[in-house]
Amino acid sequence: MRSALKWTAWLVLALLVVLALFIVFGLNTLRGPITRAVTDATGRELRIDGDLQPVWSWVHPRFRAEKVSFANPGWAAEDYMFTADVVEASVSLLPLFAGRVNVPELHLERPVVNLEQDAEGRKNWVLEKDPEKQKKESRVRIEQLTLDEGRLRYDDAGRAISVEAELATDETGIAFVATGTYQGHELEAEGHAGEVLSVRDESTPFPIRAQARVGDTRAKVDGSITGLAELKRIDAKVELSGKSLSQLYDIVKVAFPETKPYSTSGRLIRDATSVRYENFTGKMGESDIAGTIQVDTVGERPFMRGELVSEMLNFVDLGMLVGTDQPSKKGVLPDRPFEPERWNSVDADVTIKAGTIKRPEQLPIDKLSARIQMKDRVLTLNPLEFGVAGGRLAGPVKLDGSKDTIRADVKMRVQGLKLAQLFPTIKENRASVGDLGGLVDLVGSGNSVARMLGSANGKIGLFMDGGEVSRFLMELVAMDLWGVARVKLKGDEPVPIRCAIADFAVKDGLMQTNAFVFDTAVVNVEGGGVISLKNEEMNMKLDPKPKDSSVASLNSPLYVRGRFDDPKVSPDVGKLAAKGVGAIVMGVVNPLLAVLPLFKEGKGENSNCAQLIAQARASKKKAASSDESAASGATKPRRRPQSAR
Repeated sequence: MRSALKWTAWLVLALLVVLALFIVFGLNTLRGPITRAVTDATGRELRIDGDLQPVWSWVHPRFRAEKVSFANPGWAAEDYMFTADVVEASVSLLPLFAGRVNVPELHLERPVVNLEQDAEGRKNWVLEKDPEKQKKESRVRIEQLTLDEGRLRYDDAGRAISVEAELATDETGIAFVATGTYQGHELEAEGHAGEVLSVRDESTPFPIRAQARVGDTRAKVDGSITGLAELKRIDAKVELSGKSLSQLYDIVKVAFPETKPYSTSGRLIRDATSVRYENFTGKMGESDIAGTIQVDTVGERPFMRGELVSEMLNFVDLGMLVGTDQPSKKGVLPDRPFEPERWNSVDADVTIKAGTIKRPEQLPIDKLSARIQMKDRVLTLNPLEFGVAGGRLAGPVKLDGSKDTIRADVKMRVQGLKLAQLFPTIKENRASVGDLGGLVDLVGSGNSVARMLGSANGKIGLFMDGGEVSRFLMELVAMDLWGVARVKLKGDEPVPIRCAIADFAVKDGLMQTNAFVFDTAVVNVEGGGVISLKNEEMNMKLDPKPKDSSVASLNSPLYVRGRFDDPKVSPDVGKLAAKGVGAIVMGVVNPLLAVLPLFKEGKGENSNCAQLIAQARASKKKAASSDESAASGATKPRRRPQSAR
């Protein structure tokens, strides 16, 4: 509308300035020459079908033209770019000597403005064919615009925008109501703008108060715009809300993550090179969020930087980011797809920190800290750190979205997880003592977490080097009925943990056991099996070996089988464990164990797990020596006794 009004003012007011010099000859006689001159200069027809006459004014010459219309180019959908029942304007005389047209007042009655940009980028309001001339400062300045019953229609085929607005002025400015579509989403807007309209003025703030809805995204704006034609500067309080931040992509073409419904309030500042949403506060789901986000618009693509802080973060609200907000079609692993094709819309460097985390009791997470970087469609979280069960899970995560299928690389260290806090819902475990450490080193590909894990290769290892655990739990695992009864009679007590190791090699999403040992003073649990991350199924066998044999011990292996969402634990009564210590020894000394390098970082040679491995190696060496001697004795010829000669 602003550009259209500028050209309308130029066409009409330049005409009226000439008329001022010839007012004594009668203005209506000049309608023909004026409309022909403008038509020849622009290639579009200007018509004044009503009277052209002066209006009395003490300050500036003022003119009135009735039934004015200005045609569109041939490619446009509408016949006219501008029509109005009345165009009435005043003009300052002194600026005319400097080649400028200054319009103190412009009044339009029932104007209709049709602005259009086609798929090829052609704009119907641009009359200059030379791009350099289009950039020059306008010689027409409109200081005050008033209108009655105005309508503005804007269509942009390239960006799928179609908006129609009703405009009217009152004592304080311009009121507007708009409806239409934006990027395929329904649009509604209403508000009030200031009374000063300077199309090319880059120094005068233009006050505006408005509220708008695009699809499910809502915004309220209260502030000012400077350089109205090109939005040179914005300084306004903005309230923003919607179902998900990801829906902003259709509006600003910058990728944001999937989130729970959100609402924020902050200050929006825009200048020639950046847009900053500063000191905002709000909610995302049940989580609070605050901080400042800035998008620099200079460069190959926008660059987003910022710092976000949450005092209380609900872990459920993070599920949207990795696809756990909706039930998985096949199991419990998140399968909502990422959209790497959107990652090319922005580079980023954003930090986020959360103090208190609200989560289910069985999920012992208490902190979150991450630096999120995006560069050339490669998303890196480094560092990414969770507080888990009194310890932490920390390390880099890299998602390379430069191709259609994302490649994921995860290297996380497990440090200092407290055994008692790891299973907070098990009453008997609350007195347990011990720190769990380990490593997760995986590489996979896919556009969801489930697909990445289902194709993963690498290793996962966890270990506990000393500690204490409930005797009742160990007697229960050993299925020693007499031991369980004895603990119930005398009371529970802690028993020492010598070493615990759970180590897996991962290939094509299949976790195969390198070693599984839980060695305590009461029972030594050995195990093995496979866990399929691709099919979300497990088939594990645990062989508890009680160290104080009891006639009441069932001495049976335990099987953990089934899908992740419904695993079944059952004993194999009547069958002795088929896997002996020797087989577990072979697993413990497997050179592919992920946890082996971690022992040296802890207690070194004094490590219980290191001693267990040393014993296993010695047993393996002794067994190999015995086998070699037996084989040698079986092949060596026996000498006959001397008496037999």
